[in-house]
Formats: sequence, structure tokens, C-alpha cells
Amino acid sequence: MKRIVILIHLLILGISAEAASKDSLYKVSFEEVGRLQQSEKRLVLVFIKTSWCGYCKAMEQSVFKQPEVIKRLNKNFYTVFFDAESRQKISFAGHTFSYKPTGENTGTHELAAALGAVNGQVSYPALCILNADNEIIFQHQGFLSKTELIKILMALNREQRSSIFTQ
Repeated sequence: MKRIVILIHLLILGISAEAASKDSLYKVSFEEVGRLQQSEKRLVLVFIKTSWCGYCKAMEQSVFKQPEVIKRLNKNFYTVFFDAESRQKISFAGHTFSYKPTGENTGTHELAAALGAVNGQVSYPALCILNADNEIIFQHQGFLSKTELIKILMALNREQRSSIFTQ
């Protein structure tokens, strides 16, 4: 009887964990992207943000919590949330990127600048989508609504699939 109760609890926990994983966005680090691309090629969505950016927080708390956005990202993309003011050295795509101070308590990470800059400037939030070869195929600066983001994800995913079939 004790085994049956334990088995039922484990089954319930397993179902709950699976449901929770479908309801939350699966985020990876830049280092993990390289490993994951070896087993399954996907587009990479990089959400570049800062701790002080109100629009960044709004996107994190609303857009990236929407079930349809989560479903599309978890199924077709590797998703990286990146703090543009991170002071951690990051190795990605064969390069090492570092934080570069611009003042006493300010600065920008080189990787944020490399992926998020449009016309030499980075503003937040910034969205960058890379193909499986780590080439930038889309950039956007500023807030995106759920509807706008889904349109972009669908178009890029469709484009990616069609390019696979024409190779």
C-alpha cells in the first residue's frame, strides 16, 4: 500500500513537472547554444535587456509569459535572455566577449553590442535572431507586443524551413 501511495505521488509530480515545463520558457546560456546546435539545429532568439529598462521588464513579465509565445519559442528556437551590462566573460561562436566600461558605473557587454547594435547604437530592449550558423538574420530595438513577436517568429521559422528544403 505504501508503494502505491509513493507511486501515485511520483506520477502526480511527474505530470506537474511536465505541465510546468510546457508553461514556462526554456532559456539557455550562450555556452549551451553551441552544444545544443550540435544535436538539433534551431534559430536562436537573443533578448538583450538591462536591469533598469522598464520596457525590458514589461516584455519579460507580459510577452514572454504568453502561452503561445512560450510554445513557439520552446518548439523552434533556443532562447537566451542576456543582460547587456553583465560583467561575465562569454565565449560564443569562437570569440570571447567582455564587459567594456564606458564610465564609472556604466558600460556595455561586447556581445550585447555585437548582437544588438543597429547603426552603431544599442537601445533596450533589443531582440536579435541568429541562424544555426550564428549569423544575424533579424534585429529589432524596442518593445514588441505578443502579436508582433509571434508574427516575427512565424515568418522567420517559415523562412528557415523553406531554406532547408532549397539547399
